[in-house]
Amino acid sequence: LPAEYRDALTNHLPMALHALHRLGASSARMDAFYRSYTPRFASLVVVPPGPVAQDWTQLLGQQDAYPTLHASMAALLTRDGVDTALRTVLPVLLPGVAAAAFHGVIRTAHAVEAGHIPELAAALAYWAWRWQPLAKPTRASPALALHAWSERLVREGPGGFRAGPLISIRMELATQTPVYQDLAAALEPAADVPASIARLAAWAAERYVSSPNFTVLHMITGLRALRVLLPCMGGASDVQAVLVRAVTAAYLAARVQELPIAPEPLLRTWPEVIAAAIASDDDHVIKLVDACREEAVVYGEGNYLRVAGLVVL
Repeated sequence: LPAEYRDALTNHLPMALHALHRLGASSARMDAFYRSYTPRFASLVVVPPGPVAQDWTQLLGQQDAYPTLHASMAALLTRDGVDTALRTVLPVLLPGVAAAAFHGVIRTAHAVEAGHIPELAAALAYWAWRWQPLAKPTRASPALALHAWSERLVREGPGGFRAGPLISIRMELATQTPVYQDLAAALEPAADVPASIARLAAWAAERYVSSPNFTVLHMITGLRALRVLLPCMGGASDVQAVLVRAVTAAYLAARVQELPIAPEPLLRTWPEVIAAAIASDDDHVIKLVDACREEAVVYGEGNYLRVAGLVVL
């Protein structure tokens, strides 16, 4: 199936099916979800595979490169095996983690967990195709503790630039704002990369329960994906700096309007929330509940059950 459909919307089918499987959906339910999702591809022309590139890194972010990138990733995985290929590819892709509103990294993490090599080739190709590095701030800012950094981002984040039709476009626009220039390199480093991912994941969950937002949802699932892929990244450098830029731009792109009173979920136990997610035809609901359940296992309950309860409303 195509990597995207109408107006550059990401194909969520492989991610949602994997999430449904992990949540315990039956084969019949997964088949029903497949049938409900695939009509959106009915009018699309299937693009044949492209040639294998001599140097796939020269195709990052190029508009017509997906068929060649797909063939190149499949060839790399076949030649080198999954572990070696990921250690080669992921450090190159990481600076463009914003790709398609984090869907490149999210799809890749699901493919790695599923152990499905053809899907992994498609996921890596999609990330490389929509590769979106975010500009480094051009002025230096003093380091801020998480609380101070968050306070400024939440206070100054809404508005400031015109809205774009896609999250990825809004993230790019966000990099041109004074708030991004002040904060995208201002968060003091954590002790290490896993600690950085953990604190940003907890922060994103906290922001979601304060005011549920579609872009913040992608921050939560994107950070889970990075946690999953981190052991496969080998010598990736400047990971914390890349993450802070991506999270800053995403929160600005979210244009969050704070609610006077935080909403309360109707469903308050994991079995209730998981059952609701399995029954849902909303790919984002399914993926977020799956991500929150996994994050709660890794990090502790925190806000993850509440996030999952809110998304199934």
